[in-house]
Parts: sequence; C-alpha cells; structure tokens
Amino acid sequence: MEELRELILDKAQSRFDRFGFQKTTMDEISRDCCISKKTLYGLFLDKQNLFDCLFVRESHRAVDTIFERMGEVPDPLDRLIKLLRTSIDYFSEEIFLTRLLKNDDALFSALMNGKYHCRITDHLIDIIVGILSEGKAKGRIRPDVDEKVAAYIGLRLFEAFSYMRTVPFDAIKEKQGYYTDALVDFFVHALAAKQ
Repeated sequence: MEELRELILDKAQSRFDRFGFQKTTMDEISRDCCISKKTLYGLFLDKQNLFDCLFVRESHRAVDTIFERMGEVPDPLDRLIKLLRTSIDYFSEEIFLTRLLKNDDALFSALMNGKYHCRITDHLIDIIVGILSEGKAKGRIRPDVDEKVAAYIGLRLFEAFSYMRTVPFDAIKEKQGYYTDALVDFFVHALAAKQ
C-alpha cells in the first residue's frame, strides 16, 4: 500500500507542477496512476488532502537533504550558520518546493490553506530551538536569547531572503552571496555570546 501511495504522490506532484493546483483533478491523477477513483479516495480524502500529504513528504525530504548536505557540525553556532547557508542554497535550486513556494499562486494558496503547513513550520522551529538551546548550554549563544522567539524570527527572515522574497535583489550581489552573508552576519551578531 505504501508503494501505491508513493506512486500517487509522484504522479500528483508531476501534474501539480505542470498544470497547477486548480487545473489538476483527482480523475486525472487516478488515470495517471492507472487506478480507480475509489482506490485513490481510499488513500486521500480529496485533492487538498493529497496536496497536503505531498507537501509534507517534500518538506521532510528537503530537511533530510539539507542536513545531509550540511554534514556533521559539532559547534551549535557554526551548525546554525551552516543550516542557514545550506538552506538558502537548497531553496535557490529549481525543485518542486521552490516552484511551489515562489511561482504558483494557486499552489501557494493551497499550501497556506492546508493544515499541515503549521505542522511543518512548528517542526522547523523545533529544530532551530534545539540548536539554540544546545548553543546556550555550551556558551555559544547569549543566555538571554528566547530560543522559541529567535527560532521564529530566524525562520521568517530565512523565508524573506529565499522563497518569500517580495523585492528583487541585485543579481550580481546575490550570485556573490552578499545577501546570504548579510543574513548570517545579522544572526551571528544577534545571537552569539561574547567570547
């Protein structure tokens, strides 16, 4: 059953990516998978539920890929910086999640209406809180930093510098990593304990 579920998510991803959320139907997805609509609806309540499950799967894959690319970084402050840089690099690639988050208003709207978006956001904040807590315990992060608030601010700033950017950046500076460096510098100065 898990193989069928993954097949459906793969086919749905292709269709959402090509035609968008509004123009994709459950009938088309069932035809693409060579299954009945009854089977499809046995696994997913509706198109929004299927889309939410796809978003959750792709989000978990993104987190796994980012941490795999980061490798082992023992120092929590260095890990936070590496996480930020690796995430920005990852979300600058041409992948389904970035196309979803940047380019398709209907897909983005479907995402924001889905109940799983908050769960993913909470999961990401928890990861950052863990790094910040470890950093405080090791004296690398200021002791007065509220980990939950700092994690929320950090996530929102990351989004503003990556897929939720509302103003265009200078292409040359962006290619040189200027904006990423500025964001990293901001975090280091805001969070790092005085040595």
